[in-house]
Amino acid sequence: MEDIFEKVTEIKNKGTRSALAIVIRTEGSTPRKPGAKMVILKDGAIFGTLGGGDLENRIIKEAIKTIDEGKPKIASFTLDIEKGGLDMMCGGTVEVYIEPLLPPEKLIIFGAGHITRSLAPMMKKIGFHVTVVDDTPDYLQREYFPDIEDLHLEDMAAFAERLPSDANTYVVILSRGFSRDKAILGELLKKDFRYIGMIGSKRKMENVIKGLKEEGMPDEAFSKLKSPVGLDIGAETPEEIAISIAGEILAVKKGKLELA
Repeated sequence: MEDIFEKVTEIKNKGTRSALAIVIRTEGSTPRKPGAKMVILKDGAIFGTLGGGDLENRIIKEAIKTIDEGKPKIASFTLDIEKGGLDMMCGGTVEVYIEPLLPPEKLIIFGAGHITRSLAPMMKKIGFHVTVVDDTPDYLQREYFPDIEDLHLEDMAAFAERLPSDANTYVVILSRGFSRDKAILGELLKKDFRYIGMIGSKRKMENVIKGLKEEGMPDEAFSKLKSPVGLDIGAETPEEIAISIAGEILAVKKGKLELA
């Protein structure tokens, strides 16, 4: 279908999770030939067709699994109710390549200080959509973040309150001061994100958690919180700390680090 790649671009621009399925090999009688394409959304909606019927239903199910797993696959189908378990009688075989089309992971950084000035461009270069939020004009200046499009000068806790849950979003709190951190974290923990990292000493973190629990925050809300933020590599300078945070986020993304 001539419009299929325009549709892919439209879907990706909207940040919608989807998959592209392409017939890559056929043998015998099949409803579509190599090159046929179909886009499948996470909710099962489709654009295009690979022949309809039980084959298409199975491809949709495989595509949704691929979206969840984030990895491409090749799926083979025999179009026979006895040999392939499909309610079809064509008798041929079909191989379909399924590629997940996932929006870039998002990183939201609260605080625009020295660590953020190193971390933000670093994460953008490795494919993250980066947002920086701060309430101080002197910190959130365009000259410090020339390559970051999403800069928000506003109350950080209010911004956190408006954020929707998103399993594709990573959040790092690098603000200044105990009260700011506690207010921001209190809003974030009410929602579901892939990762929340917060800078600070162990003593500070214990006090923040204690205060939030006293306000009614349940224990399970802290399951995706990592603090002190960053891998333990002995980092001291802002640049080194930024590297340790980037490494930790990538380890979570790649499934190499499980949060408690």
